[in-house]
Amino acid sequence: MRPHALARKNRAYRSSAFTLAEVMVCILLIVLSMGSILMMNLRSAKILRASREVAAASQMLQQRVEMARDRSWSEVASSQALAALMQTATDSEPEISASNVSERMTVTVPRATADGLVETDRSLSILRSAGKVSVEKSGDFTAEPTLLFEGTATWRDTTGVHQRVLRTVICRFGLTRSGIVGTVIGRPGSQRASSAP
Repeated sequence: MRPHALARKNRAYRSSAFTLAEVMVCILLIVLSMGSILMMNLRSAKILRASREVAAASQMLQQRVEMARDRSWSEVASSQALAALMQTATDSEPEISASNVSERMTVTVPRATADGLVETDRSLSILRSAGKVSVEKSGDFTAEPTLLFEGTATWRDTTGVHQRVLRTVICRFGLTRSGIVGTVIGRPGSQRASSAP
């Protein structure tokens, strides 16, 4: 066989197959793409879990406010009565119970001003954590006509500490929502009376 014919045959043979380096590069590209798809999938699962926890915390606070609205005034306007109400878990609490959730209900007595109702320093506070309820600040506001309820849900997960807040006004002789009856309470920019200029 001639040397030129042999060289042509070797070139033809080499061009019809993949070298080990080419195969290794292809394997590396496949592994990188599969790894990035897996990482996107894991990140999506974390985002979905976080969204579910935020929704469950919001629903837990809404259910707690509805529980207060369904009770008589004497059952929600004092710290002892509200602590008894908070002994009962809401329906949404188990959805985030693995995240060390705590729930705080703060009840504040508002004061009427020319601009509507503003918060005062008179308040009571109840904390529910790990299924146990404690009175942080006691008070009895059964003689007051209107109260501001502020529920706060706090929980911890792998990304840190998170918090949701829900505020509403409840009147003794009728129910109301935030921003009704000429009040600024619950609207963005509302202030406490003690911190107002």
